[in-house]
Amino acid sequence: MKVLKLIRINLKEVVIVGLILLFALFLRLYNLDQRTAFNADQEWLAFRARDVIKGDFPLLGPVTSVGSFSIGPGYVYLMAFIGLFTNFTPISGALLSVLLGVLFLLSLYLFIRHFVDSKTAYIILFLTTISFNLISWDQSPWAPSLFYFSQMIMLFGAYLSNKKQIGLILVATGFVMGFQSHFGVVLSIISIIFFLLFIRPIKPTLKTITTIGLILFFGFLPNLLFDITHNFTNLKRIVMAFAGDGVDYFVSFNKVISVLNFNTTSLIYPRNNNLIDSLITKTLFAIILVNAISLLRDKKFKNMSFLLLVTGILPASLFYIQQGKFSEYYLMMTVPSLILLLALFIYRIAKNKLLIALLIFVSVITNFKDFKDKYVPWNLGAKENVVGRIVEKGGTDGYGISLTTSLGNNFGFKYILDYYGVKAQMPPKQGETKIFSIIIPEGFDGMVGMEDYSGIGLRWSGI
Repeated sequence: MKVLKLIRINLKEVVIVGLILLFALFLRLYNLDQRTAFNADQEWLAFRARDVIKGDFPLLGPVTSVGSFSIGPGYVYLMAFIGLFTNFTPISGALLSVLLGVLFLLSLYLFIRHFVDSKTAYIILFLTTISFNLISWDQSPWAPSLFYFSQMIMLFGAYLSNKKQIGLILVATGFVMGFQSHFGVVLSIISIIFFLLFIRPIKPTLKTITTIGLILFFGFLPNLLFDITHNFTNLKRIVMAFAGDGVDYFVSFNKVISVLNFNTTSLIYPRNNNLIDSLITKTLFAIILVNAISLLRDKKFKNMSFLLLVTGILPASLFYIQQGKFSEYYLMMTVPSLILLLALFIYRIAKNKLLIALLIFVSVITNFKDFKDKYVPWNLGAKENVVGRIVEKGGTDGYGISLTTSLGNNFGFKYILDYYGVKAQMPPKQGETKIFSIIIPEGFDGMVGMEDYSGIGLRWSGI
């Protein structure tokens, strides 16, 4: 109830925001099967979510890139819930990601509306709705959209924590939610704690401390139960991962800056094709950062600006220092904070209607061009078409299927074949004459399919 009291929205605003979010939903669902992938990570989640309904309740979530450590199982349970309404079709994970992505947009709007102003909130809501970068993330059946939403809850809480007890509770809630999504939440909570040390949050009451303790306990309970019953195997993985320097590759400082730049400016100008594009976006990024730094002297926005700078820059700095432990993918954790820094810039220039109109116009043109041209090779729709053709030509059993693939692309078909009731042998049994060959990519090792589905070749013999 305390959180709801912060949000006072009239009917007109509900209608406008609702229409924009419906547009966001449409853009993310448009040809979704052809704009999303279904590979190893998605297949694992799909099988694990379906097993939940069979009574096999997981204590661990997906494996991360940090020492094969497993995060919380919350995302699996969300997929299982969605699967109840979608009959566990392979696209279920992408649908969940889209719904969470739209929820993230709503949380962005509410944060900006309450702590900045309504006009800026509307502008950012529209820009994030049409953002090709965010649409692509949301169409990926993985957990980034849940991470973005959990990060927003942490930011809400951190900003409120110097005045309201609910702020500290929200930080704990967002942290637990983020742990169900991505290990990168650890870098996020470090930056949040750094912020809290400087703004001196309100002294927590016994009730607040107890509530936070219960949230953390139940949020991490599944992982704790697994470790207690498995000789602390999962915990040992994370300890071993951080034991050495772990530098397996190097990402240049310029590359880190480029990623942060794209995470911020892609809402307005999602291009990085040449020197001119780089100059435009990096200049805009520099202006946004300078604006945020200047707001540190502003009584109204100094805490917010400090929070967003810390949660945007500190995780990136920790990544750069310890990048052997993390993949470049971890820089996604900066997206919510960087979008909010853009919101502060929009707020600063909002009186210049011509400039705002120009920014929106450029955003619409560039983002929609990328949206129109988007192509995902070996997408889910193509894989389902391949399986559909196999069923059409050979039925559901009595033959073999071989996969001829390049490294890393031989995933996803097991679940799709199982979903469509195909019980063929993979690989084919010795002496089997009726064989289907799936070739990813088409023409790999010189093999060419009789038919082609978005880069996947299909050929058959013995029919």
